[in-house]
Amino acid sequence: MKVAIAANRAGAALKETVKAHLAKAGYEMQDLSNDDIYEATMNVVRAIKDEGVTQGIVIDDYGNAPFMIAAKHHGIVCAPTYEDYTSSMTRHHNSTQIITLGAAITAEKLACTLAENFVKTEYDGGRHQIRIDMMNRIL
Repeated sequence: MKVAIAANRAGAALKETVKAHLAKAGYEMQDLSNDDIYEATMNVVRAIKDEGVTQGIVIDDYGNAPFMIAAKHHGIVCAPTYEDYTSSMTRHHNSTQIITLGAAITAEKLACTLAENFVKTEYDGGRHQIRIDMMNRIL
């Protein structure tokens, strides 16, 4: 599975740690970083919408800006993640394609756990698809 990952300067060091961790776990990583968080996030959004990448991770200072940028796009479900339970549950219940991490607030070991939980978790579908369909109608 190919995972798109991107960061701005503030998230670059944490991105390298997460990228190495996921690569060691067997994931193919596509680094789409840019110094500007808007461009970095858009690179991941485009990889998912246009290139068939199924999951992405964007890292900046706090994870809020890339979340807001990605969530504006039809068909993209994005979630900021701060602890291990939601990093997998957002995938289980929301078919989340992108998570965001904050380098200034997330320890390296935790960031690796959040990223790995996210990429290894499958979407449950079923009753949750109703919510995804509703979200896609409003964007």
